[in-house]
This record gives sequence, C-alpha cells and structure tokens, in this order.
Amino acid sequence: MKKISIQQLAPLLTSGRKKRIDEVLSKRTKGICVLLEDIYQGHNISAVLRTCDNLGIQNIYIIQDSNKITLSKGISLGSEKWVTMEIKTKNLSKKEYIKSLKKLGFKIIATVPPSKNKSISLEKFKIKKKMIVAFGNEEKGLSKDILEESDSLISISMDGFNESYNISVSCAIVMNQLISEAKKSNKLTYLSNNERKKLRFDWYLKSLKNSSKVIKNLAKSK
Repeated sequence: MKKISIQQLAPLLTSGRKKRIDEVLSKRTKGICVLLEDIYQGHNISAVLRTCDNLGIQNIYIIQDSNKITLSKGISLGSEKWVTMEIKTKNLSKKEYIKSLKKLGFKIIATVPPSKNKSISLEKFKIKKKMIVAFGNEEKGLSKDILEESDSLISISMDGFNESYNISVSCAIVMNQLISEAKKSNKLTYLSNNERKKLRFDWYLKSLKNSSKVIKNLAKSK
C-alpha cells in the first residue's frame, strides 16, 4: 500500500479548517510541557489535556504506574486528538524516566504546596526555555522520586485554609502564568517547520470523518 501525501488530503478539508490548523500550529510549543503522575480521576486528566491544547502546549508526559488512564470525552472535548501524550513504559523507573527527559535538555519543575521548603512562588519563578512542569495525584501530590529529580519547586500562593487546588485547576493557573511570562520575555519556543509539517499531516487526518477509510481509498488510487 503506497503512502499518502498531505497534497491528497488537502482537498478534503475546507479552506476554513486548513486556515485554523495553520493558526493553531503557529502558536504551538514543545518547549514548555506538562507531566502528570498517577492521576486518579479521568476527568482531571481530561481537563488538563484541554488546558494544554488551549494554551498551545503540545506535549504531555504521563506516568501512570498505579492508575489506568481514562478520559472523560465530555470534559476533554476532543483535546486528546490535538496534543501529544507520551506514556512512561513499565520497564523504566520513575527516576530513569525523568533522567531521560532531562537528557533532552528539559528542566523539571515540580509543583508543591506553598508550605514546602525551598519552593518558589509562581509569581517569582524565572522562566526556563525548556521545561516540563510536573503535577502529582489528587491525594499525595508528586512522589519522592519525582521531587528528588526536580530542578526547581514552585507553588501557588494561597490565602485560605486549604493548601491545594484541584489538580486541573492548579495546572490551568500555573501553565497560563508560565506561558504568559514566556511570551512576554521572548522565551517561548515554537515548533520547527518540520514539526509543523508532521503535525499538519496528522491533524488533517484527524479532521476527517472515517479517516481510516479515506486512507485506504487514497492509497489504492493512482
């Protein structure tokens, strides 16, 4: 079966859809990413994916050693189609996985309660060009393994009796602040032309109904 090209897919999409895809691609980043560790509730993962999509964050790294990944389609609203999820394999320990991400040039930023020693408030945190912001599960937060491998600890300032927000709310607050600051300081890196090209092809396919059938028909055509 021969490979299909983006030139074959393009006529199947409206000009408005193609324009929207290019607009979103122009604002996408892989320089600032999110990591989730053992999130219990599927609706929380779904809300995080939706937040990342809306903020232009392409890559979400997921460690789910204890819990199965489930999504709530009513909350994600299809965001899982437009972001890239990398799930840690079972053969790697958490520390090994984090070290592999750091070898790619990322700084690991762990989110913790404001009472945690050595944490920096979100407002005072200095943006890094390549960073992955880690969020822990709803009950225990980030594990010791993740915290030990982190480069910085950040926290959200709070004025109430509780010391934590819901995970999805925390992610929205933190990532919105960091993306905004990165834009202001010109530290937000956008996708390369090659990365855009690959995603454009993927998103064209995902924009089509019955894409598997379309692929089969196009591959058969001369």
